[in-house]
Amino acid sequence: MRRLVLRSLGIALVIGTMASASIARAQGSPAAASTAAVVTVAPELSTPGEKKFTLVSEQIGDTKFWVPSTIVVQQGDKVTLNLKNEVPGTAVTHGFALPTFNVSEVVTRGEKPKVVHFTADKPGIYPYFCQLHPAHVGGQLVVEPAGH
Repeated sequence: MRRLVLRSLGIALVIGTMASASIARAQGSPAAASTAAVVTVAPELSTPGEKKFTLVSEQIGDTKFWVPSTIVVQQGDKVTLNLKNEVPGTAVTHGFALPTFNVSEVVTRGEKPKVVHFTADKPGIYPYFCQLHPAHVGGQLVVEPAGH
């Protein structure tokens, strides 16, 4: 059921110019980022000060992307990301990079999810993307300032 929901959310992300705007956002273009629609997913059940998310690489048509496209945490939260690769085809690897927090992983389809841990200690908006296939659509981590 979760997979179906994630695929449905993914389909909504790739309509019209949104895909190209998201690519530009992942590459740091603020003008294009303002035109992209945002899908935000609540974290999985966790303890206070800890946020857990499952991010899945998906493909619709020729576009590969990470779902959800936006995750939101509070400054100081300990973040756990479970990274899954569901992209079909002959290439079995897909990348996940979140440079601000020194995260760079290669996720292999058919294997257990990669688990990433970090502390979101800097407020701001930070892109995540596939470092292996830079033209693919990424997403963003929003770290809200402490006390908000």
